[in-house]
Amino acid sequence: MMLSETEPKSVTKPATGPDLCTGMRRFVAEVETIYSRVPEDQPIADQRKTYEKVARHYTRRRPAGIRVQNMTIPTEHGGTLHIRVYRPVEGQSASSPAILFFHGGGFALGSIESHDCVVAELALAASAVAISVNYRLAPENPFPAAFEDAYSAWQFVLAKSDALGIDPARTIVAGDSAGAALAAAVCLKARDLCRRMPAGQLLIYPVLTAMADLPSYTEQANAPMLSAQSLAYFWSLYTEAGEHADNPQAAPLMASDFGGLPPARIATAHYDPCRDDGAVYAQRLREAGVSVEYRCAARLTHGYLRARAMSPAAAAEFAALGEGARALLRGGIKPAQEPQPKTAA
Repeated sequence: MMLSETEPKSVTKPATGPDLCTGMRRFVAEVETIYSRVPEDQPIADQRKTYEKVARHYTRRRPAGIRVQNMTIPTEHGGTLHIRVYRPVEGQSASSPAILFFHGGGFALGSIESHDCVVAELALAASAVAISVNYRLAPENPFPAAFEDAYSAWQFVLAKSDALGIDPARTIVAGDSAGAALAAAVCLKARDLCRRMPAGQLLIYPVLTAMADLPSYTEQANAPMLSAQSLAYFWSLYTEAGEHADNPQAAPLMASDFGGLPPARIATAHYDPCRDDGAVYAQRLREAGVSVEYRCAARLTHGYLRARAMSPAAAAEFAALGEGARALLRGGIKPAQEPQPKTAA
């Protein structure tokens, strides 16, 4: 059963106990200090401001060698979306590989701005054009709004691939946390409609079920950076108190069929209540004959992308994500021989 927590909570818990790497422990302590200055019952608008403040604090200067273009695109439902295109200056052609990226933030927080340097650095690491999507947020726009925007962005990329200078046959979807759920859901809908699917799915500590019934939800209920209670709160906002919690387009682990989906590269963190979302999704893809690489960072938490300047372990995971993206873009991920994850310190 889905947890029914309805009050917002701090994103962090005390950093005592878990065997975090030194840099990750320092990062958690700093973020915890920022959140200790704000009330736990912040209105959603204030939660967004705090989230963006934290993101800015850990945002690095956008790397050199990237051209950026802001665009407004139409959606299939009559609205518009803001997207940001990151194009490496070197090594690109008239038909380049591409990554369509959906930011995290519990379906209610985050933006193109909060993930700007993450997406820019991923574009460089993968030698690909990256397109970041500013989808609608809950609770003002609950499911299916974010999913509709994500799928509209995918359809736009396909329709305008020539103008964007990208190769749709070498375009993957990616996202962190809630954004990873959107990426996986785009793949499911494209398959179910027999439309062109992404060439791969790059999922970073994905949240894929609202049911909170996997072991990590109990084992890591009070993990640093994200608690099971906070996850339940954000799922409640997105799914309208659980009304849509069993819809695979909201929570992809609810799908009954995982066959025929694009190859996947899935990265999780040990100290994360939604760790098993990624592990179970990887296993179900394998069982359905889909190529998967699954990696679990042994001494990191949810949100470790922002700690990559402080934690060598987080930096190594980010480098592995770049390698995973390149592998997906060239069709290089092979079926795993064993269901055990690769782990990283």
